[in-house]
Amino acid sequence: MRRLAATLANYQSGGLLIALLVMGAFFTASSGNFLTHRNLTVILLQVSIVGIVAIPQAMLVLSGYVDLSVGSVAVLAVAVFGEMAKVHHYSLAAAIAIAIAVAAAWGLMNGLLICYLGFSPIIVTLGGFAGARGLSDTITHDVTQFGFGSKFAWLGNGTIGTIPVPAVIFLGLFVIGAYIWYEMPLGRHLTAIGADRVAARSLGVSTRLIPCVVYVCSGIAAGLGGLILTSELDGASPSIGLGLELQVLTAVLLGGVAFAGGRGSLWGVLFGILFIGVLNNGLILLNIGPYVVNLAVGAVLIAAAGADAFYQRLEQIPVAAAEPEGVETQTKAQEAVT
Repeated sequence: MRRLAATLANYQSGGLLIALLVMGAFFTASSGNFLTHRNLTVILLQVSIVGIVAIPQAMLVLSGYVDLSVGSVAVLAVAVFGEMAKVHHYSLAAAIAIAIAVAAAWGLMNGLLICYLGFSPIIVTLGGFAGARGLSDTITHDVTQFGFGSKFAWLGNGTIGTIPVPAVIFLGLFVIGAYIWYEMPLGRHLTAIGADRVAARSLGVSTRLIPCVVYVCSGIAAGLGGLILTSELDGASPSIGLGLELQVLTAVLLGGVAFAGGRGSLWGVLFGILFIGVLNNGLILLNIGPYVVNLAVGAVLIAAAGADAFYQRLEQIPVAAAEPEGVETQTKAQEAVT
């Protein structure tokens, strides 16, 4: 049974890819507008922001942590950017730099509280979910700043060749994330931390510093995603980022990253991101209302959580010859490190 669990986990990403292709074929047959260059470009734009934020989120979940404040951090960065650019008349580069710095600082605060002081990741980031949005409302007073110019508009609406700039940024970050995940010791350390934090620490892994740095990256990614949305809309709206954390977490869990940590594939996360984007786009093309779309995303999240629980239960099935207590988890962590 344990071999069956490993086999299922290995093929989870492949199964999601097959489901993605089947769903794409269904929407292609149902709507003549689905498989067009214009619509595929729209899908790329829709998934790019979720994808940018999902890369560090997947690393956090892999290591046994989570960040539920990404949507609020995104709108906080947007609020700071609008305030700096339009109220205080800072240059565009300075306003962007300050906004990203604020998002990174919020991520650092999360990392210090969770990784070094031992606070609960869910409690801290839920507090950040409310606190960052409240701070952004205080900054903006519900006023939307707009008119940031053509140079800033290129960030969200420009193209490189025929590919939208946000998609290029997402794909570039994905390549970097995949290299870290699969080729660098850091990726194996993240897996070891999620598998068994105590065993990983005994093997010399920086079980506090590494997740803390990833929290900072999560804040930066959220801030960047918020700025791209602002560029697309040409407006620093206080409503930016609503529901972003739900979409990101759904894509990560659907992609096969275990919520408890220690198992996951960044390729699976990519397929999860595309699955959510194609599902949203296809349902809209079929003239299905937004409430049904939200219901579908919620159902996918529940299905992903159910699949995660199923894999975890299979992994916990005892083998014929039990190893001494503590040896198995330490061995798993050591294999991940080496």
